[in-house]
Amino acid sequence: MRIRRTGLAIMAVAVVVFGAGCAAPISGTPVAEPGQAGKPLPPADLTTTTCRQYLAMDTVTRREVIKAIGDAGNRVVAQNPELWAGVAGALCTFVDPSAPVRDLVVGRGIR
Repeated sequence: MRIRRTGLAIMAVAVVVFGAGCAAPISGTPVAEPGQAGKPLPPADLTTTTCRQYLAMDTVTRREVIKAIGDAGNRVVAQNPELWAGVAGALCTFVDPSAPVRDLVVGRGIR
């Protein structure tokens, strides 16, 4: 019985201590996480990503773009998105920044 009362007392203190912070508003301006400031958001349809957007993305988002291109019907790209993420990154450094990544991956954007 004594253990139960002690446990209930500890839980009550925890609710008061940790629950009180939720009611107070936080002042100030929201700030991006380190390394995320100034990075553009990816387009809603990842298959329309341009090289400018692609080169500003992190590795995980680049793979999502390549996976979306593969899922849109490109079976060769769908087989190895990690490889094609690197290939697209290399190709984007040589072409017009407004070139769609999907065109580069399928060979339509290189002249």
